[in-house]
Amino acid sequence: MLIFSYTCQYAIKACIVLASERKKIGIIDISEQIGTPTHFTSKILQQLTKKQLISSGRGKGGGFYLNDEQFEKLTIQDIYESLERKGVLSSCLLGLKVCSSENPCPIHDMAVVVKEKVKIIFDYKIKDLKDLGSVMKMMEYPG
Repeated sequence: MLIFSYTCQYAIKACIVLASERKKIGIIDISEQIGTPTHFTSKILQQLTKKQLISSGRGKGGGFYLNDEQFEKLTIQDIYESLERKGVLSSCLLGLKVCSSENPCPIHDMAVVVKEKVKIIFDYKIKDLKDLGSVMKMMEYPG
């Protein structure tokens, strides 16, 4: 099951790199570290910069980075909500307009369990996800 889009996965992985390095990093280096296309990764990081979740500097010595406040506060939920459709965790996974405990869809009970686990993941701060290798392995989509 793919909970995070590839865009969101790339953003999370890139932010983990920024939190681990704690300095300005160029887009080529970030893309190489997380194994993603440079152009696509650049667009994602520009979106995060525009929403002030990460910072960037131009010119020689420029790159993407987390300032002190971003480093301390950035969560997976912050990244997710800046890139994905809002309300996914509060709506029916099958897209039904009426889905509740009283009137459940066929997967309602399973969806409630999954949503609760995702909410726990959302609370993780990027700075606390030190081991990029295991995070990336956990996020691989078995295809």
